[in-house]
Amino acid sequence: MKKYSIALIPGDGVGLEIIGATRQVLLALQDKYPYAQMDFTEYAAGKVAYEKFGDSLPKETLEGIAQSDATLMGAMATGLVPPPSPMGKLRKEMDLYADVRPIRSYPGVWCHRSDLDIIVIRESTQGFLADRNLYKGSGEFMPDENTVLSLRVLTRAACERIAQFAFDYARRLKRRKITIAHKANVLRLGDNFFLEICRKVATNFPEITVNDEYIDTVANKLITKPEDYDVILTTNMYGDIISDEAAALVSSLVPTANFGKSCAIFRPIHEALLEIAGKNMVNPLPTILCAVMMLEYLGETEMAQKLQTAIAKVLEKGKVRTRDLGGQASTEDMTQALISAL
Repeated sequence: MKKYSIALIPGDGVGLEIIGATRQVLLALQDKYPYAQMDFTEYAAGKVAYEKFGDSLPKETLEGIAQSDATLMGAMATGLVPPPSPMGKLRKEMDLYADVRPIRSYPGVWCHRSDLDIIVIRESTQGFLADRNLYKGSGEFMPDENTVLSLRVLTRAACERIAQFAFDYARRLKRRKITIAHKANVLRLGDNFFLEICRKVATNFPEITVNDEYIDTVANKLITKPEDYDVILTTNMYGDIISDEAAALVSSLVPTANFGKSCAIFRPIHEALLEIAGKNMVNPLPTILCAVMMLEYLGETEMAQKLQTAIAKVLEKGKVRTRDLGGQASTEDMTQALISAL
């Protein structure tokens, strides 16, 4: 029997509900696969942790993540705690350098196109995001009250690492094309630096077609010609923006995975949604889709496929829809529908 240690971090707002729902579904799933068992341990982070411990990312939580095989996270009200952002701190402490977001359309729910299947991969330790691009302090400065300087940091090591990750990931999933998104016509040093490094790594993957496009072109074509994209590889802030844009094309039924060298954290893209917390209204599917990614990461592909199929089946039937999908079903309704489908 395989045993997996899973850290659960509900966070704030609806986090407790979506993590609870995902845990229920995973327990129902593992009943069918007795050779693979998951042990769950819950840890605090976000506003809840700050109010209880005076720290939005306590040492105990960091240690728990480090000792676990994988981590499922809910949502954090990061704007309601003092800096540094707990997610930014977590990325820095765990060196979570690869952010992976699969964009997939499902039958029975609104999608821009019925055949969307795109993966956005971004480097997530450097770039323009000021909460994580310096060893100490922030990448933004105010030399006087009328001036702000925002720094972008790109290093060869980080660019090579994310490029290698993206091409390895594409090869493993039998993806055939990677588009490198950049703005090298304006940011001639930084973006050309990133582009050239990615192209050099690409030479080791002859079976994968590689092209590059300006980031504004990518933003346009995600709407007008999304079939052009298979895997998109880009730097931190560009990827942050276009992956949210792409998520809107599939009713935001999108998971996210953050990978480090020896750590993986899976979380939905939505916020803590404090206004509906505790009302049994939130859609748990984005978090349950994170569980699919987590199972794939753990090597339990059959379990992942079983859960993925159950999600697609429930959505296609259309009998159970939460409010964000145009229905009136509750969090518990969706959870039980998935368990029944399993």
